[in-house]
Amino acid sequence: MNEGPSTIETELDRDIGIVGAISLGVGTMIAAGIFVLSGLAVSNIGAMAIVAFIIAAIVASFTAFAYAEFASIYPESGGGYAYVSNTFDSDLTYIVGWSMILGYPASAAFYLASFSDWFDRFIVPLFSAGLNEALPFWLSGVVILGLLVGLNLKGTEESGQFQIVVTVLKVLLILVFLFGGLQAFDSATIATSFAENADKYRQIGLTSALVFITFFGFEAIATNAEEIEKPGQNVPRAIFFAMGFVTFVYALVVLVVTLAINNPEYLEFLIGTVATIADTAGAESYITENGEIAMGYAASFYLGNIGFYVIIVGALFSMLSAANATVLAGSRVKLAMSRRDHLPERFEDLHPAFNTPYWSVLLTGGLIAFFIFFFTVLPQLIFGTTTIHAGFLEFHMGIEAIAHFADFMLLTGLIVVNFAIVRSRQKYPKIDRGFEVPAVPYVPIVAVLANLILMVNVEPGAFLLGLLAEVIGVALWVTVIGTTTKETIEQETPTVVEEIFPEDREYQILVPIADPEHTEQLMRTARNIAADKNGEILVLSVVALPEQTPLTEGHGLVDDRRAIINEAMNVDVGGGDADIPVNGIVKIGHHVDEAVLHTVTQHGSDAILMGWRGRPARRRDVVVGSTVDTVVREADCNVLVERIGTNGSVDSILLPVAGGPHAKYATEVARAIAHVTDASITVLQVVEPHNERNRELASASLNEIGTILEDVSFETQLVEGEDVADTIVDTSSDYDATIVGATREGLFQQLVFGAIPETVGREAGGTVIMAKKDLGITSRLRRLFSRS
Repeated sequence: MNEGPSTIETELDRDIGIVGAISLGVGTMIAAGIFVLSGLAVSNIGAMAIVAFIIAAIVASFTAFAYAEFASIYPESGGGYAYVSNTFDSDLTYIVGWSMILGYPASAAFYLASFSDWFDRFIVPLFSAGLNEALPFWLSGVVILGLLVGLNLKGTEESGQFQIVVTVLKVLLILVFLFGGLQAFDSATIATSFAENADKYRQIGLTSALVFITFFGFEAIATNAEEIEKPGQNVPRAIFFAMGFVTFVYALVVLVVTLAINNPEYLEFLIGTVATIADTAGAESYITENGEIAMGYAASFYLGNIGFYVIIVGALFSMLSAANATVLAGSRVKLAMSRRDHLPERFEDLHPAFNTPYWSVLLTGGLIAFFIFFFTVLPQLIFGTTTIHAGFLEFHMGIEAIAHFADFMLLTGLIVVNFAIVRSRQKYPKIDRGFEVPAVPYVPIVAVLANLILMVNVEPGAFLLGLLAEVIGVALWVTVIGTTTKETIEQETPTVVEEIFPEDREYQILVPIADPEHTEQLMRTARNIAADKNGEILVLSVVALPEQTPLTEGHGLVDDRRAIINEAMNVDVGGGDADIPVNGIVKIGHHVDEAVLHTVTQHGSDAILMGWRGRPARRRDVVVGSTVDTVVREADCNVLVERIGTNGSVDSILLPVAGGPHAKYATEVARAIAHVTDASITVLQVVEPHNERNRELASASLNEIGTILEDVSFETQLVEGEDVADTIVDTSSDYDATIVGATREGLFQQLVFGAIPETVGREAGGTVIMAKKDLGITSRLRRLFSRS
């Protein structure tokens, strides 16, 4: 007897208080966004940048409501990914996690690339005039990245304390900047700037999408909920305090920068400061092309050289702290994904000395380095510019492109989170919620629409790169990550009885049996199929326990299931002289369908044969039966479903066909049964009356099917009928068995086999077998997007 290994849960220490939680949010929001994006925004749309920032803040606030409610319910690492995973029973949650594990590192790459840019422009020249030409501009950002990765490997308490100190310092520095700049406040200048830019709707939309990244700090708070004290109370408070404070500060900073770049004295200041500027027109052009450093020169203009370098140092520390908060949050998403088998198990491992998810931290650091080089270094090395022309497309790389790409990835996750809050209210209406989103579902719907509007306003090149990244994520899931390991399977559905004989044949058919009354009928069909292929039969019985019951409690219920296995292994069903090995296993699990699917993965089964009573489903969301539906949709092998109730010999088989891979598989099954039992097969194709074109196509299909049946007795019939299913049902009364293939394989498939096979399965006479061919990657892609 094999008992599944016990699992040991790993938890992180709750050592981040309310001040630390607020600093995570404020530290992420007041960073490269305020020092870099405020200048870019003002250079694009002047004082209307205030409107762009407010739009971005409002959009973020709608989704922040959802995060606040979820954090009060699920105080665990993972943020939006964890919330969606706890709400939807679907592999679609992987896409949310994938979007987050790229969006966070892209955000950190934006902060560190901005750090490198400012450090190279303002700090390096202090040491040597030619040093910034000798050293690569990205070096400082990569060095800081290494230090931040080391800090996060050491532990969140050190990282959180660092975050508080740096956040307080940079807020003080920004207050100094505002004090100097607001003394030159001129309402006429601001009003003129508003008027000149009020009709630039596209630019306002682009700028709102660009600066959205600055308000994503609320996610950083929620993502670290597992390490925050009293998360149900502190997380919502930290989110809304941080967002309100930061929005107010951003508006003031935009005012000061707008006042500066519209001040003739500021333009004269630039002419005397920047060697490449010769006149006023050159100064205006310089501001337009270098908006990311406009705030730095504004600080110098208002505060003098000392104030300028104080602000520069503050900006660098702001970018550093934002990157630190993002590394911390990004690594926790990977930790959560690993716990749900959406990433390899190693990313859940905690360091034995520091108790931190060190593999997740290292992966986050690697992705950040990749984005820095991909967006800022490689374009310059390969093309000599950050603007790349590919046919009719134009990709603007560089720092601004990183922000747009990060926004696309993060907005993808936020959209699903808002859907999840609506589903959570429906699915768990009585769950205790420390905070509730008002006016559900209206507020989440508004949030989804607002997020979509921002997403379509992302710069086109970054938008396409984001779509490509999502496609790569789906491909990785389908081909690599989605393959469950045997070790994980044994934890989730342990094998407790295993009667396996040493013969190992190339073909195996798995037969799950729950009711002893079904044994003989299913074993007869399985034997006929296995005998034709010189294969073997694996019989499975599952001890199903309630969700809240530990799997170890199932050992006392194994004996009844062992008896079913023994009966199946000893049943005499005839069917030729072939010696067919019959093996058996008993598994314990919370869900029978998962146990069946796990057995397919563990033992490499080629087909599953399941029984069905033929009764209409009682639930609207169930077609054949909840367990059978799931297995038919998700099994990585061929699936056969046999209607239980008929138990006689099979001398004649009706084979309705309509083309396609499922019909061919049904034909192969019919041929296998006929080959063993000497049954005759009638291949039936139903066409609309008086439709000559359909008759010609049907005749060609019948000829193709006939090539599969060459070694058994068969005939073909082409009949006319207004209703295909009714015609097949009426014809089936003259046959012992009807074998029919599935008719559809849609991305958002609601039916299991298709309307016609399911009608035939319920109403046809004699034995009915419905067949579905495994279509490999196509099938896995459909499963990814069809579950909910």
